[in-house]
Amino acid sequence: MSEILSQEQINSLLSQKELTGAAAGLSDEPSATSQAVKDYGALTKVFELFNEQASTVISTILNKQVSCEIVKCDKTDKATVHGSVGSPQLLLTIPFKTGESRPLYCVLAKKDAAFLSDLMMMGDGSAAYTEDHKDAIIELMGQVMGSFATALGGKFNEQVGIDPITPAEFDFASPAFPLETTDMAIVKTTLAGGSACQMLFLMPDELSMELMNKMAKASRTEGTGRDINEGNLMGGPDSAGLAENPAGQGGSDSFVETSLSSNSLRSGASHENIDMLLDVELDVFIELGRTNLSIKRVLELAPGSIVELDRMAGEPVDLLVNDKVVAKGEVVVVDENFGIRIVSLVSAEDRIKSLR
Repeated sequence: MSEILSQEQINSLLSQKELTGAAAGLSDEPSATSQAVKDYGALTKVFELFNEQASTVISTILNKQVSCEIVKCDKTDKATVHGSVGSPQLLLTIPFKTGESRPLYCVLAKKDAAFLSDLMMMGDGSAAYTEDHKDAIIELMGQVMGSFATALGGKFNEQVGIDPITPAEFDFASPAFPLETTDMAIVKTTLAGGSACQMLFLMPDELSMELMNKMAKASRTEGTGRDINEGNLMGGPDSAGLAENPAGQGGSDSFVETSLSSNSLRSGASHENIDMLLDVELDVFIELGRTNLSIKRVLELAPGSIVELDRMAGEPVDLLVNDKVVAKGEVVVVDENFGIRIVSLVSAEDRIKSLR
């Protein structure tokens, strides 16, 4: 047998070496797989949806026109994130539930947290940061993220939820999680009059990949009328003649009807999900007043005993939903039953104080 290799054999050996090197991470060039895993365009769409919800919610709470825009959405770069928010920083950990719970991190300067919190409490935004502002910013972000989760769930056609947000101190020099395995999104919030602040969102690779894939799938579904992953290639520029049309009937009208039907089904499913929420029952309490009694005083209670409450006669009573005061009212009698007439809704400032 000749020991001289043919050109075909040489090419085959070189190909095997390249594959082996790529698998072991030794190749000089990144593999095609590693280059195609991240779709930051899809992640940008996720935060465009966040901006829509955040603008609406913050505008409503602050009673000011607010706009949000994406400054950058990419792989986390330490040099970029260091200059994205001022020091010192506050870290909000937001347990983000899409199938399973994964942490979404929001980093913002304490001065910006104080600025937004002070506006929520009817101030002018000039207050210095205090520990009380943690509760206010959690209340604000909780409402923003709740609205975002609802919108994202409608987009993904699945349930998306947010667990309670927890605050902590943050230092880029010693983060509680590795920055090199995260993606980032920098969002700038601008208020009427020109005042602005920035929030840095950091996502572990697992969460960002999940959001990218689901947004890309949702975008394909919207663009074609059906999920392209299910083999229904309709509406794209390369899809001519691929849609099945058994008897040659229907033509383009058949495609339009199919797309409309699919959109109608998704819309119907969304309304059905909302209708299901309307039937959820909440615990509602009316609180006339409170007092403190010693154990001895409690043991001395008997029929005819009078317990004095901490509320004046004629003062409005509290209406609590899930143990949170949401309104105040006056006691009335309706067909021999007690009831209350709502006289005022609780302000955002009072809701924040109730969290303490």
